[in-house]
Amino acid sequence: MMVLFLELLKPKIIFGNLISCLGGFLLASKGNIHYNFLFLNLIGISLIVGSSCILNNVIDYKLDKQMSRTKNRILVTNVCYYNLAIYFAIFLGILGLFTYGYFINILCMLFALLGFIIYVIFYSLYLKKRSIYSTVIGSISGAIPPVLGYCSVTNYIDLCAINLFIVLMFWQIPHSYAIFLMHLNDYKHANIPIFPIVKSFLVTQYHIKICILLFLIFSCFFTVMHFTGYKFFFSILVLSIVWFYLAFKTYDDDKNHIIWSKNIFYHSIIIMLVMNIMMAIDCVS
Repeated sequence: MMVLFLELLKPKIIFGNLISCLGGFLLASKGNIHYNFLFLNLIGISLIVGSSCILNNVIDYKLDKQMSRTKNRILVTNVCYYNLAIYFAIFLGILGLFTYGYFINILCMLFALLGFIIYVIFYSLYLKKRSIYSTVIGSISGAIPPVLGYCSVTNYIDLCAINLFIVLMFWQIPHSYAIFLMHLNDYKHANIPIFPIVKSFLVTQYHIKICILLFLIFSCFFTVMHFTGYKFFFSILVLSIVWFYLAFKTYDDDKNHIIWSKNIFYHSIIIMLVMNIMMAIDCVS
């Protein structure tokens, strides 16, 4: 049973959101860390993201049957757990919202609720099966965790919080599109209208390049607006230029664009980890 719950929670996705939430929290803290708030943030975001992931599994279990990378998910092989998964997700979601609303602040609770609704209802339940722009909408919810971390300290929205949101949105497009390209045949078989299938690889590549460039520009704004120092600036500048270079790079033996998309995907993870680390250690008081 424990293995069931762990698989439904999608630990890798939770970990990624924890990192971005932590980055926002440490950026706002400016070295003056309230460890109780930090702990509550990590608990709250884990509960809400876990709830969202479970409901995503519930909504997608029929699609998961048709995709080789998801056909062994627990709800596909054990549909008897379907109702239990729903109850478990509701419990986690309510507990997560309560954690933010009661122990941190109402602003964060509202942001967490907004992210939950966008991901579960707008993205998973409706747009994923109908629109090539579902990823753009889904990226809104994915950009909320660092804002939660930041606003849990400040209890208000400022330019830094807005910039955090924008940067994470532009980061997610290349990251997500690279995943689509890595598993393109799966999405075709499941008849999911993802952007690369409908618009072609070349158009997808163009959008990825634009988003990487915008990611670079808005990331640099942290230093321009004196929220971070020049260590952050040069770290992100170098890594973004490499990411941009990888988006232009071609491979003669890469007929299905697998090598290209893997390079974009793995570099997106590296740049996100470095960005959050540098925000924490090079914030400006």
